[in-house]
Amino acid sequence: MTAFRDIIGQEQAKGHVRSVLATGRMTHAALITGETGMGKKMFAKTWAQAILCEDRQMVFGFPEPCGKCRSCVMAEAGTHPEIRILTHEKAGYGVGEIRDQLVNDAALKPMISDYRIYIIPEAEKLNIPCQNALLKTLEEPPSYVVIMLLASNAGTLLPTILSRVIELPMRPVSDEDIVQLLMKEEKVADYHARECAALAEGNVGRAIRYAGDADFRSRPERVIRLLSDINDTATPDIMEAVRDILIPRGDDDSPAKKKRNLKDAGTDELLSFLAILRTVVRDIMVYKAGAPEKLVFKKHEEYYEKSAAMTWPQLFEKTALIDEAEDYLSSNVNTELAIEMLMLGMRTNQ
Repeated sequence: MTAFRDIIGQEQAKGHVRSVLATGRMTHAALITGETGMGKKMFAKTWAQAILCEDRQMVFGFPEPCGKCRSCVMAEAGTHPEIRILTHEKAGYGVGEIRDQLVNDAALKPMISDYRIYIIPEAEKLNIPCQNALLKTLEEPPSYVVIMLLASNAGTLLPTILSRVIELPMRPVSDEDIVQLLMKEEKVADYHARECAALAEGNVGRAIRYAGDADFRSRPERVIRLLSDINDTATPDIMEAVRDILIPRGDDDSPAKKKRNLKDAGTDELLSFLAILRTVVRDIMVYKAGAPEKLVFKKHEEYYEKSAAMTWPQLFEKTALIDEAEDYLSSNVNTELAIEMLMLGMRTNQ
């Protein structure tokens, strides 16, 4: 059973839910925001289950779903008729899908509960016609309707939508909380849990994925090896090494296998690469400041000792370059060019 006590962090959002469930003053439209892996859908489904639970329990002062009543059993099985999770067949939602799955459906009263809950994953994929179709229901929701929009970015939604919802952002979770989760639930060794937590940058889902990915475990060492030789490595070879890290070669040598573009690695893989670079630069700063016990990647002191010859302005500049590359990638610029510019900037003989 998923309960709010299993969701680490997110105290602001949980505080809102606690208030709503305690007072009975239902929030009829909420926007749950956060990047992929932050737990938006888990939060929404737990909230929905708690709303519909027939015997909520107070656990450490928080109203939790009981997990045993008919409603909870159906919710956990994904068969509750009053929890509707919207889907779309194409790249984004169509107006017909919004009308059929929500607008028209919301006119019908719940069959077995006091509320009907609509969860809209990937709400950033609602185009303007879809948002307009949804608007009237948001403006005058039936008393029994609760709508939860899940979006990576609230900026994709119209001001008229935003003005009618309560935004509950999923915020980054502390590294220590993630470490404890990985060690307890995923049975990850302490040192590896700390590496995963540092690289996840507050994203629990990402940390869990890193911890379970055998290939990812060797990635920091491969990145540091590339950085160690980067001053003497030609640009095409640097880029090929990055591709080897992010896009493993196939089993054959066909031309199709050789033509690898970093864009094909996907956003999450690219962000993980930037996170490793950012952590390496952070480790160099830590080593330079005389605190090697605080290193994230602890097995590379020889590299850090050599790199500590860089000046503080040089290290700050490299951090800024990594942040700039992340901004470029989120703006859909040429991925290959953005990474090439970054890697050339990571050289120390500029």
